[in-house]
Amino acid sequence: MKKLARICMLVAVLMPLLLFVFPLWKITLSAPQYPDGISMYIWINKITGDTEYTLQNINILNHYVGMQYIVPDSIPELKYFPFIVISTVIIGLIFFFVNNRKLFVTWGVMMILLGALGIYDFYLWEYDYGHNLDPNAPIKVPGMAYQPPVFGSKMLLNFKADSYPDLGGIFLGVGIALSFAAFWMAGRKQRDGKVKPFDEHHTKEKIIAAVTFIAILSSCTPKQEPIVYGQDACKFCKMTIVDNRYGSELVTTKGKVYKFDAIECMINFKKAELQDSEIHDALVTTYTLPGKLVSARDVWYLRSKELPSPMGMFLNAFENKEEALKFQQDHPGEIFSWVDLKDRFEQLSSLQDP
Repeated sequence: MKKLARICMLVAVLMPLLLFVFPLWKITLSAPQYPDGISMYIWINKITGDTEYTLQNINILNHYVGMQYIVPDSIPELKYFPFIVISTVIIGLIFFFVNNRKLFVTWGVMMILLGALGIYDFYLWEYDYGHNLDPNAPIKVPGMAYQPPVFGSKMLLNFKADSYPDLGGIFLGVGIALSFAAFWMAGRKQRDGKVKPFDEHHTKEKIIAAVTFIAILSSCTPKQEPIVYGQDACKFCKMTIVDNRYGSELVTTKGKVYKFDAIECMINFKKAELQDSEIHDALVTTYTLPGKLVSARDVWYLRSKELPSPMGMFLNAFENKEEALKFQQDHPGEIFSWVDLKDRFEQLSSLQDP
């Protein structure tokens, strides 16, 4: 098979990884009070803005017209889309090693279908975002909806909303185009009679080699590690992790794992040492399911002076809000979501007691 076709296919299947480096989509709002515009960037695993205050400013604007707040931690797609992207790369690499031109175009068609589903999901999110309005909003315009465009420009009251792919989305499109180019180039070489269309004799060996390579690659995927209680030390305070109701863990995008003896140690370490973009996952154990690590974003937190934690902040995690509320009845205190806890952590840290 023509060497250039294989190079094109390899580049194509690696292109989706750039979604972790560059934003997928960009929405810009322009108005007289924002002449330079404010931009929101949608990544495959997060939502950011021009500055750290962009989302806060957009949410303030949303409040006036009754639109929902944008809370990245509450958007499930940002959690599972990265796994879909990595899966498509793994499948593409297997197709590359098998070296069948029909698989090249199969990968391209698969990416188009997934992209179409992603755009449809984006449309549904925008529809709900722009139509599900708070009836008690300060500004109410009868019959007005504030759904941003999926692609293009649209006026929303005095704001102009521009929605277009950013670098990540452009690279993804280029990757899909390259897979079709690889299919065409390989077919042209076959028609010239210079290569065999598909060497079945070596198919088994190629598949084994591809699967072996992918297994090695997958071993580098960031993943959690079990905490060995009584042996592992807290990365922040250096104390031995003993109580399995409070063990916590950070996993970075590079696969490094940091273990902690309390939620407060994990948050303090993250604030001092890591950026949000470097975090693959944050994990905690819950008060009622000791020893089991679960996503810090999915649980609720009770701060009660009647439930002490190892480092004195009285923070305890519970599987859901109902469980936290049940414990709150016998152990008075304040309940937080993960987003609330992060936002108020500095204030809570300055207090000796709840």
